[in-house]
Amino acid sequence: MNKIHQALFYFDQVGGIRPELVDAVGWDEGQLLISLTLKKGIHFANGAALQTRDVVATIELLKDPLYEYPYLSDLAFIEKTAVVDPLNLRIKLKGKYAPWKNYLTFKILSAAEIRGLDPGKFRSRLPLGCGPYQIERVEEPRTIVLKENPYCLNRASFNQIVYSVLRDPQQGPLKLLNDELDAVDVQADDVQSYQQLPQWRKRFDLLRYRKFGYTYLVFNLKNSRSDLNLRRLFYNRLLASPFLDTFLKGAGEIVFSPFLYLSGKVPVKPLPAVSISPTHRLRILANSESVLRKHLVLFLCEEMKAFNVELEPVFVEYQTFLKYLKQGNFDLAVSAFLLDMDWNLKDILSSSGYFNYAGFADAKMDALLESGLREMNEKKRRQIYLNAHECWLASLPLIPLFNLNYFMGVSRSLNIPAERFQTIGSTGDFFYNLQGW
Repeated sequence: MNKIHQALFYFDQVGGIRPELVDAVGWDEGQLLISLTLKKGIHFANGAALQTRDVVATIELLKDPLYEYPYLSDLAFIEKTAVVDPLNLRIKLKGKYAPWKNYLTFKILSAAEIRGLDPGKFRSRLPLGCGPYQIERVEEPRTIVLKENPYCLNRASFNQIVYSVLRDPQQGPLKLLNDELDAVDVQADDVQSYQQLPQWRKRFDLLRYRKFGYTYLVFNLKNSRSDLNLRRLFYNRLLASPFLDTFLKGAGEIVFSPFLYLSGKVPVKPLPAVSISPTHRLRILANSESVLRKHLVLFLCEEMKAFNVELEPVFVEYQTFLKYLKQGNFDLAVSAFLLDMDWNLKDILSSSGYFNYAGFADAKMDALLESGLREMNEKKRRQIYLNAHECWLASLPLIPLFNLNYFMGVSRSLNIPAERFQTIGSTGDFFYNLQGW
């Protein structure tokens, strides 16, 4: 979608927030008013010029509950928007909101196309975008073909891009070798093989990147057996012992705090905990489609027996897994987040958080997360989240585990720029600026 659509702001290759459709920004702290000037010469794929009315219409659609935008709460900081002229608009905030740019990374749609559109009809459409490409055709279920947007200001490097869904992900390296693909995600097992196979290294590069998120263990706090002592036992085994290093074998990095920016500098030491008696029997839920999570669960089942914790693994397909999480139909679960690049974890750790599967409710944490959003000073804001880290450590509703390494195989026929994407968040894309390749 990053080829077809553009946003007011985007995250660059190292996770910094940058303007995409915005040419200039103004901030009036007293009036809580953001002034945005759009770039000139931006056009949708039908030739219509991008204007501020398109931005306002997009925000109105996302804030309408009937459209069920899953990150609706992320836009709660906006009180109202107003068009000044075709290239200038103002956004009035309800209060100070430190990461406001991060949440203006949604894609801008055409007002003429979406205004007054029934939500059901909207879901069945392929809306116009103003990116360097447009959809030429969709061949269900495995192919999407993009062609150049002839009205795009920045011309694309390629006339056409074909996205293919592979039946088996391990076909990727073979399709690279046979020139059937130019780029493909490479699975962990194949990454290990890459260094051993000269013909692979000759034909394609293997590029590593990270996703801004982590795999984590979450406890259902409605279960009385998941008390703080039990959660500390898991913390000690997972983060204060070599267990995860041994399990990962270099496949990723351990995450020591839910607040990712802090993880590398957070000291870890065992927490006070006592042995459990009698044996606790708990169900641990995981997505059956993730081999790594399945293996982690099976390893953990064995590890925790020494602490009188009997874990029964429950492996279900992804949609059932999500349903069980939302229903609280688990004792423990291994899941993952792909996050916005910010300290804000309100969706996950606040009492009303959309992804608060633990059922965690703590007034102190709620207050810290709220104040972190309102603090515009970077240094003071960091201290707030250090305090939030301590609050999390005292309760342990979830335990972050690791951030995996991901790899993209890219044909050596492509010119790979030095400033390629290293970190990808929830609105990121390894080939975000493919027209520069």
